[in-house]
Amino acid sequence: MSVKNYQKFYEPLNAVQSADFNRCIYCGCEAARPDFIPPIKFIHDWRDVNSSADFICVPSCNECFDLLKNENNGTLEPRLVVLKKLLAAKYKKAIRVFNHWSMDEIEEMDIAFQISLKGGMYLGKEALSRIDFAGFDYEINGSTTRVAKPQREVFKVFDEEFESFREALAFASEAYQIKKSRLSQLYFENDESFDKAIGVFHGLVGGSGRIDS
Repeated sequence: MSVKNYQKFYEPLNAVQSADFNRCIYCGCEAARPDFIPPIKFIHDWRDVNSSADFICVPSCNECFDLLKNENNGTLEPRLVVLKKLLAAKYKKAIRVFNHWSMDEIEEMDIAFQISLKGGMYLGKEALSRIDFAGFDYEINGSTTRVAKPQREVFKVFDEEFESFREALAFASEAYQIKKSRLSQLYFENDESFDKAIGVFHGLVGGSGRIDS
């Protein structure tokens, strides 16, 4: 049986709100093609009626489709999780540029470097927006699923709270006199905690720092 003939076994996922029509379910970009869950290329792995598989087709952009083409997921949720990780890995450098630089700092560079960094900042900001995209309310075969808005993550630097890693990093770097690149490295090496990262840094350099909380 051809790939086209297998498509009849999949139910379409449709956005409930008109604002979400033709949006990629994974990242929110403009949809370009359907993504089949489980992938048609792996359909024989899921043909057992007792297997846990959705057998749905969802709207996806070309990039998300390509990133997921070798992922053998039978349901939507794990496919979403995998896609976010793949996007984060692909745009790791751009996200790093966005988190580690400010426009004021970039304006002090020479023109050639400015162009490169500004491009990286734009790409990193867009990538984070796609990674944070929570999806939309959808309907499958008459059954509607409401997608809850994600709880906004809070990044803490001792008693200070910030809505983004970028803002917390900038504050902690300036307040505790640690280069952003070094502080970011220590943050991920120490349970993703700015408090621990700052403590480790000042312990390494032998200074007391501003750790009085």
